[in-house]
Amino acid sequence: MKTRKNWKKILLILFLAILLGWIYLLGKIFYHSQIDTIEKADSIVVLGASQWSGEPSPVFKARLDHARDLYKEGYAGEIVLTGGVGEGEKISEAMAGKNYLTERGVGGSYIFMEEKGRTSWQSLKTVAGILKEQNLNSIIIVSDGFHMMRLGKMAEGLGIKSYSAPVKIGPVNNNWRAAIKYYIRESVVYVLYLLFKV
Repeated sequence: MKTRKNWKKILLILFLAILLGWIYLLGKIFYHSQIDTIEKADSIVVLGASQWSGEPSPVFKARLDHARDLYKEGYAGEIVLTGGVGEGEKISEAMAGKNYLTERGVGGSYIFMEEKGRTSWQSLKTVAGILKEQNLNSIIIVSDGFHMMRLGKMAEGLGIKSYSAPVKIGPVNNNWRAAIKYYIRESVVYVLYLLFKV
């Protein structure tokens, strides 16, 4: 009986430790989502999001609009768009983003695309190669706030100097239920990235 009680205590302590660790991680992700460290850099890198038959989703549009504003304000001379071809789609997220930006006044020669990545890690790894080819080494990362801590960690691991520019106005920011879902998912994905580099 005493042994069973001891095991219950150990399991309870373990559960509480995991719960507190998870709450701490969520707090860190939220903290980083609010940090804007924009400085002039070589490139603006936009993380892809869903597109529907060539039309960027509202989440992707918010990221593209933010990148366009930064480009127009002179923070960088080029934009790198990431995102491959989704299941059932004919064009990549990056191409959908390029079409959207060129229609809004960004010259196509200033837009570069990474179309192979299916995950953030794959995309940034390819971006690192693009930067190396062009002898560039600093980027402004544009994505939603919940994404920023993991992207910054990835960039650091790839030897890229990065600044964060989280989207301030967009579907994720305007819907607290959606935001909670994204933050919870991100906490799981962040741990998977640390463990398996995916």
